[in-house]
Amino acid sequence: MAMQYAPGCNNNQTGKMRRMATIKLVARFGLTSPSIIAWMYAIPYRLALEHLNKLVKEKLLSLVITHRSLDGRVYLLDYAGAKYAEELLAIAVYFRSGEPSLRVNQNTIMHDLMMQYILQKGLINKTKEGADKPFWHAYVTETEFKRLFKSNDVRNVDAIAIEPDGTIVAVEMEHSFKTKASRQTILLKWLYGLKHGYYGKVMLFSQSLSIFSDIKRLHAELLEEMPSRYDKATRKPLLSESDALLLKRAIICRTVLCTELTGMFYG
Repeated sequence: MAMQYAPGCNNNQTGKMRRMATIKLVARFGLTSPSIIAWMYAIPYRLALEHLNKLVKEKLLSLVITHRSLDGRVYLLDYAGAKYAEELLAIAVYFRSGEPSLRVNQNTIMHDLMMQYILQKGLINKTKEGADKPFWHAYVTETEFKRLFKSNDVRNVDAIAIEPDGTIVAVEMEHSFKTKASRQTILLKWLYGLKHGYYGKVMLFSQSLSIFSDIKRLHAELLEEMPSRYDKATRKPLLSESDALLLKRAIICRTVLCTELTGMFYG
């Protein structure tokens, strides 16, 4: 489904386009924030706040105050907003009633907002000269991926995207450091996804070069060690040499947005 925003031919039309785009964004990601909206529509922060608060007054969105967001707040769908999103997206939009603050995972707010920025940025990316150079043309969010693929064997990736050449890629936001054991589990889940055709490669983004350095170190160690270590249940190597090579070729660390993410979310 199209998620690229374009302003209308007049102020009234632009307002309608922003209203629809915001509702679709919140429906697909579960939340948004004023900083994301200000960036997406290229408007001052004050106008982004006015836009979101107007949707709250219309009972399309709910406001949740939280220190976990870069803005100290996030916005979720209200019941009427979920119904409106169903009309716009032509799919069922799941809505859980109750206190809005209990409908958002406080521990993943910053990660989820960064992922929202990455996926939207990927649609409109340009070269330094201003020429269009999108990372992908469309994407499926983590929530949508979970509903499409319910197998416990495939890792719930942060998103799936379709690149301009048609390649299907898993997109992951690496927001924090992980243990070596966690990295091993993740590698095996990615391997399952790659070998069963869920995606053709795995693209990693982060706000931190240090996190990327740690990922590369752990991956190098694991891909060297795992072919010579055996699974106790199957008595087979944890990875074959060809599996290790597949993972090595498929996993790509994209440092291109590190500075942008740091400036946007930690500046």
